[in-house]
Amino acid sequence: MPLSGAVDDDTTANNSAEGSPLVHALSRTSSRSTVHSLIESAGVGSPPGLHAPSDTTVEILMTGLDPDRMQAMYMGGASSLEGSLGGKAVERATGIASIYPDSASDSYLFTPCGFSLNGLQDDGYYTIHVTPEPHCSYASFETTVSGDSAIDLSSAAGVKSLVEQVTAVFGPRSVTVTVFRARSDTAAALAGSELSVEVDGVGKDSAVAKAALQSAITSGDNVPPAFAPVAGYKTVDRVLYEFDHYWLRYAYYAKAN
Repeated sequence: MPLSGAVDDDTTANNSAEGSPLVHALSRTSSRSTVHSLIESAGVGSPPGLHAPSDTTVEILMTGLDPDRMQAMYMGGASSLEGSLGGKAVERATGIASIYPDSASDSYLFTPCGFSLNGLQDDGYYTIHVTPEPHCSYASFETTVSGDSAIDLSSAAGVKSLVEQVTAVFGPRSVTVTVFRARSDTAAALAGSELSVEVDGVGKDSAVAKAALQSAITSGDNVPPAFAPVAGYKTVDRVLYEFDHYWLRYAYYAKAN
């Protein structure tokens, strides 16, 4: 599975991923975090959630959650009822319910703390999982919900709006955003030819790799749009990866204050 990286949307490198026929580990280290993603490489090689060329999956991973906002995720915070009734109370109290107000959701408040949600809207889904304890606070938000009745995940403005809504709920210190988008059938068929130049880092042949990646970006190959700045956060790291069957755009943000 050829892999290309465009660091800060500027520097480019292509690598041929070796190892397990089932998954590859994609690691990205910045000055403040290391992100590991397991990428399926058997069959069509698409990550979970991607089924058609128009599909886009956005994941928002957050650490260092605001303790005051996370009180709602404890029993006795937004609700003293465990289960779905408590989950609905958390949705309303935190603003989660306003992210997709037209969706159908099934949420759960755990004892003594913790929150989980699965939601559906149109032909998309979204999931939220929260561990609120201060020493290990973490929240994940994943969605494929996009279109006329929801935030448009195909646009930079849409992804920016979603990230800002989600971070307003959790107040994290650190935020990682990934956008997966399936490639067009034509581009997927061509991938592995001129885009599979093997280089180490951004060393030899990096100009060839960069030119190949730039050609794909300008050819209408369903490339996710570049990330826009997120209110209240500074951009620490950005990268665009090119795989045989899909694109992966990554960004890491740290709270500005």
